[in-house]
Amino acid sequence: LAVLFLTVFIDLIGFGMVIPFLSFYAREYGASGIAVGAVVGIYSIMQFFFAPVWGRLSDRVGRRPVILISLTASCTGYLLFAFTHSLTVLFASRVIAGIGGANIGTAQAYIADTTSPENPAKGMGLIGAAFGLGFILGPPMSGILAAIGTKHGLAGNLLPGLVAAGLSFTAFLVALSVLAESKPKDLVPRSGLPPQFDRRLWREIGSSPLLASLMAGLFLTLLAVAGMEISVTLHARDRFHFRQLDMAYLFLFMGVIVAGIQGGLIGRFVKRVGEKGAIVVGAAAFTAGFALIPTVWRVPLLYVVAFLIAIGQGLCYPVLTALVSKVAPENERGSLLGLATSVGSLARFLGPLLSGFLYDLAGAAGAFYGGGVLMLTAVLIASRMKIED
Repeated sequence: LAVLFLTVFIDLIGFGMVIPFLSFYAREYGASGIAVGAVVGIYSIMQFFFAPVWGRLSDRVGRRPVILISLTASCTGYLLFAFTHSLTVLFASRVIAGIGGANIGTAQAYIADTTSPENPAKGMGLIGAAFGLGFILGPPMSGILAAIGTKHGLAGNLLPGLVAAGLSFTAFLVALSVLAESKPKDLVPRSGLPPQFDRRLWREIGSSPLLASLMAGLFLTLLAVAGMEISVTLHARDRFHFRQLDMAYLFLFMGVIVAGIQGGLIGRFVKRVGEKGAIVVGAAAFTAGFALIPTVWRVPLLYVVAFLIAIGQGLCYPVLTALVSKVAPENERGSLLGLATSVGSLARFLGPLLSGFLYDLAGAAGAFYGGGVLMLTAVLIASRMKIED
């Protein structure tokens, strides 16, 4: 698990260096608001198609080779991003990076293989902590590198892209050298279509109220989160006149909270309030944050609201994902976790488009109140779930 965490963490620093600032780079190439949402969302729609494929492949050939292949794709995408000079090339770089970034379901299957079924949330929290730490180190690194490059007459995306590619290559070398295979030797993988197109797998989810509720909760949560990542950037630029470095500090603040929750606190919190309670608390914090942010006019209060949103992000995703791994049959664990990642990726594709549309339609209030309605629905779904110990 330590090696897997290091591998994912190094790769996600590169992710954290690129994703918060795509809107800034896209604007430089003349992108409209909807085009900015598409640049951000195209990464996730690639994950929608490829996460279940990687998950199914990992059930067949093993977790390790799939992780190595996907890291190679990530490295290539970041390298292309470094030399981007047009909106078309920027799109292409995000397509390739999205294919590589679809390995999270495989990493989750690796964790499920190597942790006890009684306490999967702590293991899944490692992935969330890697995301959080990626946002702790990635944005300030990107801001500093962009400033250095611009000072020397280079494009702002050149140095961040090169360093992100180098980090993914380092993660590849770590995984190649010391990451052991975790797939059980007696595992019999499913056959047939990839999970997102497999009607039998969807019928299995539909026949399980708990699995269906978990998938719905994941979709709504990530739909709201993905929209928030776009609307917060637009809101901060319009109302608070934030620059790239200011956005880096805000994402850094949120990343510290998410990493703190998912890296150490989540296991104890779940034991105290239960998985259902943790989901309800997280979704409620999200809802409160979305409801308050349009009313905020001072930067310190913006950070207070960001604190609530980070609590929700830190709790909801790993607990929902852990429950999917807990209730999934062993021979379909990789496929179902890949499918869960794919459902989340579809939400991450639609979220920026929906949020951008609502922001254009009704400003910050439209975007954030819309996200609040999504999270309130997730609270209601979570409150009705029947989870067995």
